[in-house]
Amino acid sequence: MSTELSIVALGHEETAASQPWRLEALREDLLALDVDRVGPPTSGAAPPNSRSGFAETLGALLVVLQPSAPLLEGALGIVRDWMARTGSRTVVLEIDGHRLELTGVDGADQRRLADEWLAAVTADRS
Repeated sequence: MSTELSIVALGHEETAASQPWRLEALREDLLALDVDRVGPPTSGAAPPNSRSGFAETLGALLVVLQPSAPLLEGALGIVRDWMARTGSRTVVLEIDGHRLELTGVDGADQRRLADEWLAAVTADRS
């Protein structure tokens, strides 16, 4: 049974206007995994250019995949690599109500939170 992983990139208005290609690069990277589909969300996500506090939604992707630990770890790694390459500051991943907010800082606390998120998501599938 497939599940849906929501990925929402947050940033500042000038980033959204000047670099719309960034999310397409993430989409292409995610398609390299053995996923069923990667594309815009069908419903429920904030529309592009909507604002949330000081950040705005740069874009959102919905990844339909088998909920296996290796695939989820691969998707998380791709998102982290993409953030490092593009300088993206915040990305929110959510699957079955489990939410993980990654910031541009790759510290020990963030790695621990990502590991806990992966454990919670995969435990729900066992």
